Amino acid sequence: MDEYSVLDKRKYPVLVIDKSIPLAYAPYIGADSVCLYLIYVSIADQGVSSFNSDEIMDFIGIDNARLEECNKKLEEYGLIKLEAHEHNGRIINTCHILQPPPIPRTLYADLQNKALVRDFIKDILIQSPAEQKQATVKRVRTSLVTPNKIITKFYSMMGNGKLDIFEREAGKKHINDLQKMGYSIDDIDFAIEWGFEYAREQIEDFSSIADIIDKAISARDKYIYERQQQAEKEARSQENEELERKMIEAYKKMMSDAEKKALRERVMEMIKQDKRINLEFVTEQFIIIKENEIIREEYLKKK
Repeated sequence: MDEYSVLDKRKYPVLVIDKSIPLAYAPYIGADSVCLYLIYVSIADQGVSSFNSDEIMDFIGIDNARLEECNKKLEEYGLIKLEAHEHNGRIINTCHILQPPPIPRTLYADLQNKALVRDFIKDILIQSPAEQKQATVKRVRTSLVTPNKIITKFYSMMGNGKLDIFEREAGKKHINDLQKMGYSIDDIDFAIEWGFEYAREQIEDFSSIADIIDKAISARDKYIYERQQQAEKEARSQENEELERKMIEAYKKMMSDAEKKALRERVMEMIKQDKRINLEFVTEQFIIIKENEIIREEYLKKK
């Protein structure tokens, strides 16, 4: 698989990353999230996992709200896992780069058919096969979630901070049983968090996770699917808006000077009749918007 180098302005050495991972998800997670993912991978490739959020925001040029939104998207798509801790009075964040899931066949096919990104990702899809196909070169990233961490988290959420050896060994046995059933360590970790938030009454001890893990995974898959559907809907809406804007511009160019003058006079008369509008604050941009509304409603929608 072809790879390329990323050299960031903080003078890290040349970093080699797999370009197919972030770019294949770009239409769904957005450009800022892709940029953030590349930075996290670059930092991780240097053996550093902890960072200050302010430095990341300054580097990309985004605010804290946008950073949190991008981090949430990356976690939802299974690309990273973030942890925060305090060190010398400062909040330090740790980012674990996870082994991303295979590109789902539905997403794989959808990406191939998207007109706006087809040329951009054509090579990427060739190099990043759909699930059940073996890649020639594979970047291995293992989850840093461990059975001990999961067990500690579970009993901490139960309100029991001190564990005896019997509880810990029992927890390991339940985790091992779930893994034999085909669940990953990350599935189990997610099921615990989901269970305490949405099914607390069903949790009595660690063995209860086996009863709720299928519901948790289904809820996670449904949420990711709905987010993908929403992203696709927003993308289609943006495409339609852009097409409509170009059609309005083209229509205006075909109008004669007399037609343009008549349209402007009509808009000004509408503005004067609207008692809610203060004429002192009417701008050229506002007038153009009103002209475009008339063209859209009376000309474009009739065709």
